[in-house]
Amino acid sequence: MSPTVLVLLGLASVAAILVLIIKAKAHPFLALLLVSIALALAAGIPMGKVIPLLQEGMGETLGSVALIVTLGAMLGRIIEVSGGAEVLAQALLKAFGPRRAPWALGAASFLFGIPVFVDVATIVLVPIVLAVARRITGRVNMLAYALPTVMALLTVHVVLPPHPGIVGGAELMKSDVGLVLLVGLLPAIVMGLFSQFISAVLVKRTFSPVPAAGSGAAGVPGSGTDEAAGSGEGTGPEAGGGTATTTATRTSTAVRPPSVGLVLAMILVPLVLIMAQTVSSLVLPDSNPVRGVFDLVGASPAALLIGVLLAIGFLGLRRGWGLRRVEDVVASSLPATAAVILITGAGGTFGHVLEGTGVAEAVAGVLTGTGLPVLLLAWLMAALIRAAQGSATVATLTTAPLIAPMVASAGLSAPQIALVTITIGIGSMALSHVNDSLFWVWSRYFQVETGAALRSYTVATTVTSVVGFAVACLMWPLVALIS
Repeated sequence: MSPTVLVLLGLASVAAILVLIIKAKAHPFLALLLVSIALALAAGIPMGKVIPLLQEGMGETLGSVALIVTLGAMLGRIIEVSGGAEVLAQALLKAFGPRRAPWALGAASFLFGIPVFVDVATIVLVPIVLAVARRITGRVNMLAYALPTVMALLTVHVVLPPHPGIVGGAELMKSDVGLVLLVGLLPAIVMGLFSQFISAVLVKRTFSPVPAAGSGAAGVPGSGTDEAAGSGEGTGPEAGGGTATTTATRTSTAVRPPSVGLVLAMILVPLVLIMAQTVSSLVLPDSNPVRGVFDLVGASPAALLIGVLLAIGFLGLRRGWGLRRVEDVVASSLPATAAVILITGAGGTFGHVLEGTGVAEAVAGVLTGTGLPVLLLAWLMAALIRAAQGSATVATLTTAPLIAPMVASAGLSAPQIALVTITIGIGSMALSHVNDSLFWVWSRYFQVETGAALRSYTVATTVTSVVGFAVACLMWPLVALIS
């Protein structure tokens, strides 16, 4: 089959995914799976080999993603139910003071958002943010507190593991998750800081009153996409997480809150182990026993497992939880992960079909022929797909397999591939609007009118994504020196 036909098939497959998700309201898992089958048949794959091809793609992706997403959800759940998020927020408020409360909430959200899915984290932090806003006297703008919170959470969600989009993207790009984490820290921090700045600017132009105590949240429509579908902002993978979160929050009766240092330690231990493994692989020979230890405990699943066990011990058992309570809390994290894992696996299936049919290679050839830099292509494609269908996770998982062959043919180093992967995630943050279920979760819980949400949330996500892309461009010559 000619490259031109393959490219047209690739474009048609992406368009079909968007139509199924946006117009037909199909679940992303089904949309990705159905389009993968149709693409394989259209590209001439024998009917008897179509399903095995899909199974290969699903298996290869889930082999690395399932453990990371599940263990990350467990860790976040334990921290959440133990009161860790509230402790972080209160400590930062005390340190920063009321005038800097938005920055304190942003910092707490950034830290809490590392192991916790964005929709779950948003719902958990709602009562804390509302409580802070209601303590401030005078004419208070709800956006001054709600916008920095969600922007910090979303920044971490699209850039840093163990979140499903970036983890799945790393797998599709054949990039090491630890290296993605290491390289992604700088863009994440810069974007997190800038998101707080742009939030402060935008809230001066748009006002939304603080909901009265007891007024409750408005209905939360969902689009069935990313944040509903994989990153979790609505009715999909993490929507289940939202329900479980509410239940566990109501039933949480911890005797005493954990200390700030303990909560931070539970978040940082797995991250430090993962980064240590990455660094040791760069500076130590294979035969070094220290490297062997870090290769074991610093592998992402092992590091997260260690974090989960430590959290069970220090945040659970030592604080009065019985074994049944631990089981209930851990089990309550699983519904939120099921759809995330399936959508990520379906994204891997789609990528595997693109590769197996030669479509990915043909598309890469066309993209290379445009003369556009790979970083710009990665960011722009992810941003456009995000705008079209609303899901950051789906945008990342759709973009990665299209960019991967171009990256492979360019002979880029591992750090460069990691940066391209991160750039895809950064692009998936842009242009979030009414087809993004997190848009509705956030605006309804804080009772922000749709127009005000578009003028604040949508603008903030886009400008922050542009800044993140600029940071990636500045980092490119630096990571090019590392090989």
